[in-house]
Parts: sequence; structure tokens; C-alpha cells
Amino acid sequence: MGPYKQSLTLALLGATLGSLMLGCTAHQQPSRVETTLANMAKDVVIPMEAEDKKNPAPDSQEVLNQGREIYLQSCAICHGADGRGETYVGRNMYPPAMDMNSPHVQHWSDAEIFWIIQNGVRLTGMPSWQSSISETDTWKLVRFIHALPRLNSAPPAPMEAQHEAPQANAALIKYGKTLYRQEGCFTCHRLNGEGGGVGPDLTTEGSRGRSVEWLVGHFKDPPAYVHGSVMPPFKNLTDDQLRALTDFLQNQKGRNK
Repeated sequence: MGPYKQSLTLALLGATLGSLMLGCTAHQQPSRVETTLANMAKDVVIPMEAEDKKNPAPDSQEVLNQGREIYLQSCAICHGADGRGETYVGRNMYPPAMDMNSPHVQHWSDAEIFWIIQNGVRLTGMPSWQSSISETDTWKLVRFIHALPRLNSAPPAPMEAQHEAPQANAALIKYGKTLYRQEGCFTCHRLNGEGGGVGPDLTTEGSRGRSVEWLVGHFKDPPAYVHGSVMPPFKNLTDDQLRALTDFLQNQKGRNK
């Protein structure tokens, strides 16, 4: 697709999407047509020269691990730790954050995903990460995104085995922190002086004596554990993810500033 044709196609997409949105509000779920057009916009904006680049990052476990760290730090808040976009932030974007496991995303080449991450996409909530993520780290991130369907289909490690080593526990706490941000807990709760004031302050949650079972149950059905609670249930998180979030909160004892 030449530059002129590409610009014309994107302009037509923008005009069509804009006309559709005149009768829409951001608190409604976008229609299938709107979502399709927004996804098409991502395809159109990728320049032809970007498709020729090769990924210099080795396809190794070390690179996948490094890519995962970058993903959890920068991408999981919208796309979710598993890439499916079922997060508080991702669900409330307009259109919603894309499922990284979907055929639409997975059909893109390494170079195309690299370009999207570096440059962002208009008409969507995808920003440019060029100033935040280096090219080297972006290529590692691309490796991880392409591996997501395979990684998500693998059986999870038993929770008991994860708790055997201190470093495994530290990893769960770190993952729980990612989930805390990903699910938008900070919009209602304060933690170390940051966040909203709708719910209780969680800075010393680890000193309150609540059990793992209580916290996990509370996440699944808040009103059943706290009368009158307006907190939504975390139906999109697995038991292992709820356990990681619990470990993070139980580690909050007012020592971190």
C-alpha cells in the first residue's frame, strides 16, 4: 500500500468511525463495527518499510523472561497479565484494549508489533512507547507477546511449589503489585499515600490479621464479607492471581514509603 493510498484509507476509516461515534457515548460498549474499524486502523497505519525489519532478539527463554518483565511493567495495566485485556482499565477503554492472544494480533509480524509499540495508534487508546521503552527492549517485548498464546495454554505451576523458595514468594508479591495496578485498586484505595479515598487505606493491610482465605473470598464476593461493600467482585482473576494479590497486600505493613 503506497503512502497516498494509506493516508486516504486511514482518513476514510477515521471519518467513518467518527460518524458512528456521534451517536455513541464512552460509557457504552463499542459496537462490533466500531471495534472492527479501530482494529483496521491498526493495520492501515503500519508502514510497508516496517514489515521488512527482523527481530534481533534471540528466541530464548531468557529473552522471554525479560520481555515478560517489560510487559508486566508497561502493558499489563491495560492488556492484563495474560494479555486478554480483561482489566479494569482495559475494559473501560473505548474501544477496549485488544486481546494479545487473538488471531488479529498474532497475525502481525514481529516488525509490525514493534512499530505499533514504538509509535502508538490513533483512534485507539494505544500510546507511543518510544520515549519509555528502548528498541532493544521493544524487540524482547514482541517476542513475549507472540509467545502469549503458548504460555497461557501451559498448565500453571502448583501454588505450593511457588511458595517453597523465598525468591518465588517475592515474585508472587511483585506479580500481586502488578495486579493491584492492573485492576485499578488505586482508584478507590490509598497505599503509601497514593490513591483514592473511597475504600479503606491499605498501607497497613498486612498488619490487620486477615487470613489468605478471608481475603481471597472477599475478592470473589465483597458484600458477603463486608456488609454494604460497593467493591466489584474480581471474577476475571484466577485463584492463583487472587493469591498473588493477597500476598502483595499482606506484605503491606506501613514500612514502604
